[in-house]
Order: sequence, then structure tokens, then C-alpha cells
Amino acid sequence: MKKYVLIGMAVILTACSPEVTSTKIETITDNVTKPEVELVEPLENSLLLEWSHDNMDRGNHDYETLAHPRLVVELDYKDIKRGDVIYLKSPDFTIDSNPDFNMPEHYIARVVGLDGETVEIINGQVFIDGRKLDTFYSIVLNRGKNKDEFFKESTPANRSDDESWKEYFATTMEPVKVEANTVFVLGDNWWRSTDSKDFGVLPMDNVEGKVLGYVKK
Repeated sequence: MKKYVLIGMAVILTACSPEVTSTKIETITDNVTKPEVELVEPLENSLLLEWSHDNMDRGNHDYETLAHPRLVVELDYKDIKRGDVIYLKSPDFTIDSNPDFNMPEHYIARVVGLDGETVEIINGQVFIDGRKLDTFYSIVLNRGKNKDEFFKESTPANRSDDESWKEYFATTMEPVKVEANTVFVLGDNWWRSTDSKDFGVLPMDNVEGKVLGYVKK
């Protein structure tokens, strides 16, 4: 009997111990942004944009106007929210490993981190202020496929370098503080995108508009 009393006391003391913490990860969600690119009517101040890069491709040549209608960009859009796809003036920066690299004068990318937040990437997952960002654009993908889907559905001949792909799906980035009047942006197809992983936070002065969707014919 004494044995069971001692066990019971141990359980109670363990439960009350300040050293015992929950392993549950806090999350931050975006239930507003839709993964589908909508068909929209141009506005008076809209720019109709041709876009041939695959930095936003989630498996359906998303945002690529070689496969879809032109993109409608609302110019002078200021009410920036997480999840918005923005049309931006490319910042000036260099890549040490590729000194000949040049970005196009303008680019599109998705807003992930906002003024005052800290963005971190751990093993292919975006965290905001230490909380896991839970949405379709917050994890590393290759044209819409996660690591398991990619390795299951592709052949070794088409992958060329498995170690490089494993490294890609484990993408990690040190915490980046989003300073005042800046945003942190990512492409949806990380390995084909040049974004805040490369050039850091983007000044709001470089944001020239919001991509609303494809033009409705």
C-alpha cells in the first residue's frame, strides 16, 4: 500500500513542478488568403502584367501568364496584409556565390512577415514570433508538393541530386526582424524564388501594387 501512495505522490509532484512544460507549439493562422488565383475585373488604376517566372508556381503554373491570362495589379495598394501577393520594385543587392546575378526590375512575391514581427524558418516551416505559421504558403514546397509527395511521385532520374533536394526541403533561416515600414516576402516556390531569404526585408517604398488575380476575359 505504501508503494502505491509514494507513486501517487510522485505523480502529483511532477504535475506541479515548474520545470514540466507543454510541448504543444503555438500557431498563427491565415484563414483568409485563398490558394486559388481568382479571375478579376481590372480597376481604373490597374496594371495588366505579363509574368513568365515560376517563383509562385504551386503545381498549376500559378501566376504564369504563358499558361494563364495576364495578372491584374492594383497600383498604389497600401493596406498590406499577410498573404497578399505584391508587385514590387526589386531591391539592389548582390549574391556572393553568384556575382553575375541580376533580378528583373520588378518582381512578385507573397507577404509573410509584417512590421514588428520576427520571421524564422526551421526545417522548411515558417515561424512568426516563435509561433508556427499554419497556412498553404508557410512550408517549403516544390511546385505544390511537399517532401514526401515529391520523393514518392518523382523518379531518381528526374531528381538528379537527392541530397540537394533533402537539403532544400530542410531549408532553415536565422530569425529576421521585420523593421518599421518593411515587409518580409517569399515566393510560393522557394527554390525558384529570389526573396527575403536572399535580400532581407523589403522596404514599403518598394511595394508598387497588389496582384489581385488573372484578368477576366
